[in-house]
Amino acid sequence: MDTEDKLKQDLIAVCRVIAHQGLADAFAHVSARLPGAESMVFMPGKSPALVTLEELFVVDLHTLVSQSAVHQAIYRARPEVMAIVHTHPTRAITLSLVGETVRPIHNDSVMFWQGVPLYDILGRVNDSETADKIARVLGLCGAILLRGHGALTVAGNLRDACLLSIYLERTARMLLEVAPLGRAKEFPREQAKEFTPQFFNDSSNQRAWEHFKQQAGVA
Repeated sequence: MDTEDKLKQDLIAVCRVIAHQGLADAFAHVSARLPGAESMVFMPGKSPALVTLEELFVVDLHTLVSQSAVHQAIYRARPEVMAIVHTHPTRAITLSLVGETVRPIHNDSVMFWQGVPLYDILGRVNDSETADKIARVLGLCGAILLRGHGALTVAGNLRDACLLSIYLERTARMLLEVAPLGRAKEFPREQAKEFTPQFFNDSSNQRAWEHFKQQAGVA
């Protein structure tokens, strides 16, 4: 199996997992950069729960197609990013509505030690100028919230970008549940950075990935 075929299979798996996790309505989207190329594997404007392997396609990082702008902007700005997952997670969006964001408060959120910036402008992203602004706000972080819209997670592979989207929403849920009791105590930045390799590493991530795929009925 060549690289493109493998990426397409993994992309479909991510689509099914985020749909099963309740992170993807009909308008979420996922992409993967082709190694060594200025192009990405992308999906049509279709629900992640329904998109098929045959419908995936390759587009360069400059030609706009439906929903592609922010993916292309991030890949242009971040050469190390190989995968992007855009979801519409209810609890994370709820936090964004009051100007709050996800913070590293438990083991499965220490990997957000750099912060999860909030892009504080409403609306869809259909143009390169807005997409470039989002990429600048994201900076070197692994995730960003778009106020009233959704979230983007980025990583070196599709598996990890998918897991970040799950952990982001899980953390948002905890923050909302604890809010009536007070403000959740978070890990100091340096401590969260130090702990990240313990909880977000290849072995642990593969174990989690197999779990979530099995739950979603993905081989």
